Formats: sequence, structure tokens, C-alpha cells
Amino acid sequence: MIRFPRSLSLAACLSLAALGCAGEGDTQPASALPPDPPPERPEPPQKTVPYDTLSEYGFFEGALSALKPAAGVVPYEVAAPLWADHAGKGRFLVLPEGEKITVGEEEDWQFPVGTIVIKTFFLSLDRRDPAGAARILETRLLILGEQGWKPHTYVWNEEQTEAKRSVAGARIELDTIDASGSPAHAQYLVPNTNQCNSCHERDDRTVVLGLITPQLNREIAVDGAPRNQLAWLEEQGLFREPLGAPERLPSFPDPLGDAPLDARARAYLHGNCSHCHRPGGGGGVSGLVLLAWETEPSKNGVCKVAAAAGAGTGGNTYDIVPGAPEESIMIFRMRSTDPEIKMPELSNRLPDAEGVELVRAWIAAMEPAGCDGAAPAPDRPGSP
Repeated sequence: MIRFPRSLSLAACLSLAALGCAGEGDTQPASALPPDPPPERPEPPQKTVPYDTLSEYGFFEGALSALKPAAGVVPYEVAAPLWADHAGKGRFLVLPEGEKITVGEEEDWQFPVGTIVIKTFFLSLDRRDPAGAARILETRLLILGEQGWKPHTYVWNEEQTEAKRSVAGARIELDTIDASGSPAHAQYLVPNTNQCNSCHERDDRTVVLGLITPQLNREIAVDGAPRNQLAWLEEQGLFREPLGAPERLPSFPDPLGDAPLDARARAYLHGNCSHCHRPGGGGGVSGLVLLAWETEPSKNGVCKVAAAAGAGTGGNTYDIVPGAPEESIMIFRMRSTDPEIKMPELSNRLPDAEGVELVRAWIAAMEPAGCDGAAPAPDRPGSP
């Protein structure tokens, strides 16, 4: 279990020899007199979370950049990650000692107060070798207190020895090698703390996104052997109630794997878009719902007139035109780099070429039906 450090006491007290006077004419050796008590020194205040530096939490053993989890820090993976300009991510979970999670059927897992979710972002210095050398950029924490989840961001130094808490975010420049083997320059934006809630806020409260049943119900490697991740997490003692057979629980496929196209596209849109495009999310007012389990075509955007007009439509009328991805607003916005147009709004500066191609193929495979009879949407603010 992680133990948050306490401030150390100040220097030890000095031994004092005391001299005193007895009655007139009497003398006593100093050693026979009781020593004066040392002056009281106040204990410095105990530090509380959030700490100023990442190392103070004690999440990792050895060199901080090795990201080797300490006892009680549990790694996990998601099936459909959020695109973040080629950044890889290391994910960990810390529960208070003796506490457990109540698992929801799909989402809405219940965590004990004191839970910390850790996500570290890093960029490969040579994209031809994703497992090779990388620069660690930032670590984001979600800490659950009595008043709910609070985000905190830590920016890593160039030496990769420490990460310091930053409220304002940061812009990180670095030289890399691209997928073709050519020198490239990367610019990575660390969001400020307020921007974290643009994804994590729902119905005016901050929520956790990746820790849901279908995202975690996937195969992982444990000691070189394949294991179901939910079953492995259950063995670590994280859950309050038995889960049952994982194959009976909802799961997302790898969006870039070989599962059916519809399931892969829905998993991708869930991981990258549903945090906003759902009831209560930042894009909920648009009426576009991209939860993987929402299969009503009109809510998914099929023949749905965009709630936003102007440049965000690219001159197109409908979010999705079945069989016609080039006429669909969704593809136009996914390809854009314009901050006023692009989707998702955060945390990307570059389009996800593989994600765009996946959604383009999904729309192209829809039975062409035309949208001539679609009713116009009410004129209201929002995004498609």
C-alpha cells in the first residue's frame, strides 16, 4: 500500500548541563541538578495532497522514469484509448488500504474516497520503434476526495528525474524520428487543470472515463501469458463483489484489430468522443450520442442535421451520410487541425489518421439510404 510521506521532525534536541545555586553557603555539583527542559520546537505542518512533486507520492520504485509500480499501485490497460498525438500512456490505480471498488454493469463504477487514478504520457523518440526510447511528458492524477474527483497535472523535467505540479499546463518541444525515418519536430501541449474537465465533466461533476467494464474487459499479458484483465484485477482484491464470467460482461474490441467493423468503430468513437457526446457531456446539447451502446442511427448522427452551422460543417449538411463519408461532417471535423473546427477538441493537435480511416470505412459501409427526408434540427448552439 502506498504510504504518503509525513514531514520529518527538526533537529534532535541538544544535551544541556545546568548550573544552579543552593542555599547561601551551600554548593552542589551541576551533575546533581535536574537539566533544564529543552525548548519546545513545533512540528512542521504535515503535507497534504496534492503534493508539489510526483516523487512525493511514492507511486514508483527505483528511478522515477522507470515507472515501476510500488506495492499497492495496480497497472491497467484500456481497449479503446483516447488519441493524443502519438503519445503512449501508462495507467495505474491506487486504492486506500482495505478499500474496494463496486463494479458497474457498463460504467458508473463506485470508488472509495482516497482513490487515485494515474496516467502518464510519453512520446517515442523514434516512431519506427514504439517500444524504444521515449520522453516522458506529463503525469495526470485524478484524486477522489469528499467533494469528488479533482485533477492534478505534473510536468516532467528534461532529465526525466522528477515531475512538478503545474496548474497552467505547458508546451513541450522535442526532436523525434517519424514513421518514415526522417527527422521531425514534435510539439506537445499539456492541458491546464481547467481543461481537464472539458473531458471529465458530466452533469457538473468530474468523472473517471477509462475505468469502466467494457474498456477493461480485455486480454492482457501477465508474466508472458494471456489473461483476462478483469479476472486479473479481481485476483488482486480490488472488487467488492464477485464479477462472474468475464465473457458475460460487455467488452470493447481493439479499434485497430480484426473484430467486425461496426464494433471497432463504435469502440473508437466511445473512447475518443463519448465523454462529450452523451447526455450530460459538453456536447450533449447537440443531440449527437456516441456511446458504444447507443445504436439509434439518428442519435449516432445518421442523417442528422448539425446543431452547429458555419465553418464547422465544411459545407456539408449531415453529421453522417450513409455510404458517403466525404459528405459527412463527422469526417470533416476529425480531419481538421483548426482549433475552432477539429474534433475531438482535446487533447490532440494532429488528426488520428488510423482513427479517421476507421470511421470513414464505417460510414462507407453503411447501406446508402439518402437523407432527403431528414427533418432539420432546431437552431441551437453546440457541435455536431
